[in-house]
Amino acid sequence: MLFSIPYKAMKLKILISIIVLGLIGLLTYKMLSLGQVQCGLCVEFNGKRQCTKAYGPNRSAALEEAHRNACATLTSGVTEVLACNRSPDLKVECQGSIK
Repeated sequence: MLFSIPYKAMKLKILISIIVLGLIGLLTYKMLSLGQVQCGLCVEFNGKRQCTKAYGPNRSAALEEAHRNACATLTSGVTEVLACNRSPDLKVECQGSIK
């Protein structure tokens, strides 16, 4: 009576397990491939300077994220964030496969 599960039910469970494992593998692959490029930059705003690093799927996305992160620590309020986001990048360095 150890193997009392019907053949069709066991086949269905195996199929569902394969699909779930496949989805987990796909999500893991996608998450790991997002950070292919790491960029670091410095931003100066209102006399303060902040340097940050960020990962992205390409150089421009990583630079955008790093700039946003730097501005987030230098500003308070929407008006300052918008002004900081328009400020130029100082010292830019990127590593990784650049697309």
